[in-house]
Amino acid sequence: MGVYENCEQTYSDKELAPQHTESIVNYDSQPIVNAADRVYKLVESCSSDDVYGNNVQKAVSVLEECLQKYSLDEICIGFNGGKDCTALLHLYHAVVKRKYPGHQGKLKALYIKSKLPFPEVEKFTQISRDKYHLEMLHFEGRIKDSLGQLKANHPSIKAVIMGTRLTDPYSSHLEAFSMTDADWPQFMRVNPVLHWSYGHVWKFLRDLCLPYCSLYDRGYTSLGSMNNTHPNPLLQYVDEHGVLKYRPAYTLSDPTKERDGRN
Repeated sequence: MGVYENCEQTYSDKELAPQHTESIVNYDSQPIVNAADRVYKLVESCSSDDVYGNNVQKAVSVLEECLQKYSLDEICIGFNGGKDCTALLHLYHAVVKRKYPGHQGKLKALYIKSKLPFPEVEKFTQISRDKYHLEMLHFEGRIKDSLGQLKANHPSIKAVIMGTRLTDPYSSHLEAFSMTDADWPQFMRVNPVLHWSYGHVWKFLRDLCLPYCSLYDRGYTSLGSMNNTHPNPLLQYVDEHGVLKYRPAYTLSDPTKERDGRN
């Protein structure tokens, strides 16, 4: 997993730093155990002009509304090991723990396996399953077909929480709560992080010391299948020994180039 190597990890990107460049991280060795306290502390302390803090606040509000509309048995969260859904999973876990502090059951998670998944993604997904106490609902193939199988196999599920952002392909029209299209299996798509930027995702993951897939530390900025995903060329550099290497995903300075490693 991608994790901080020490407690004095610094930020090189201005957008990612909590207050300024070269900020010191307050390392949390148990981010999942402390999820509810840290997330709600962040939400309660943000100012009106704090775009990042307000986006986290909006995400928490959407998840709280989701839990008012649906029971835990009627909800599953889409999780494929990517950075967006990793941040979202932590948020969902935190909100569930705040609303149901005594809950001991497993949260349902939808995992649609790609044709050629990265072993690192598969490993991280399994680790996350155990850390967050998830019941993984595994499917393979096209998303539409997988949702059809989900509907058939788990008819009680009514809502799917997704880590979609407005900058994702075909997502600019979405709202916090959007039903699937009429010709798709009918689910309420819950989109808490629609307005988050690329930098917001990384700030959340790194500020809260959350583990993430190790591929992101090797220059990958957007994950798909092994046959269509490569390290982002904008993160290339040659070290002092003449070896070609890649900087971590969180150092990408132009968020519009997030998918430059995808075919």
